[in-house]
Amino acid sequence: MFRAAPARLLIAAAVGCLLLALALRASAFDRALFLAINDAAWRWAPPALASCITILGHGLVGTMLLAPTLLRAPNLLMSGLFATPVAMVLSWLPKGLIDSARPAAILDPASIHVIGLRLTAHNSFPSGHTITAFLVVGVLLAADRTTRPRWPAAAAITLIGMAVAASRIAVGAHWPSDTLAGAGLGLLAGVAGAQAERRWRAAARPAARPLLALVVLACAGTLACIDTGYPLARPLQLAAAAGGAAVAALALWRAWATRSHAARISG
Repeated sequence: MFRAAPARLLIAAAVGCLLLALALRASAFDRALFLAINDAAWRWAPPALASCITILGHGLVGTMLLAPTLLRAPNLLMSGLFATPVAMVLSWLPKGLIDSARPAAILDPASIHVIGLRLTAHNSFPSGHTITAFLVVGVLLAADRTTRPRWPAAAAITLIGMAVAASRIAVGAHWPSDTLAGAGLGLLAGVAGAQAERRWRAAARPAARPLLALVVLACAGTLACIDTGYPLARPLQLAAAAGGAAVAALALWRAWATRSHAARISG
């Protein structure tokens, strides 16, 4: 049975991230921290690595990251789908209410390092890529006991989410406050998705796996064709799309084989 404690801890962590983000945004330290992280990343992290880490926060790549759960724990992928509209609303509302220019729009170009597409339009607060990354973290950590990862895997998942957040600063797209807010909002969306799946148990319905597999296939095909703005991450982008498509194809084959076997028995 689902335990309330993980959800409460995740919500507390989310609120802490949001409060810290607002405090950081109101201070001059936000800009100083951005410049320090952006410069350090340029010195120590190859642009290809930063690009690959940052596209893990793309919505379609996030779907590919959850795609393997389709084979053994489809409730996790379903939770991610339930969480997606929540995440979209939590991303759009602050962007519509808070006027926040992106770093590349207001800083001297000579003072920052930009990897991939130079983003200057649209509000910076919060980071959408970070929301996606922590949506995945929230979905996995808020799952019930039978499908929730153990602590080593949970720690690794959280570190990956943090790496995505840091990469948004490294590529010059977001302020630290944007990524902190994105982490908090992503966790809230992930918990909401897990709670919705727990309530409706949509993944337990017979048609759920084939339908989820078709969704993954559509997302994989789209991911293979789009421009993410990070050409150095193109190999990872294609690998993620191929992996998601392979998982979806296997899930469809299993569903067909199961139905064929059942039909033979009943016949």
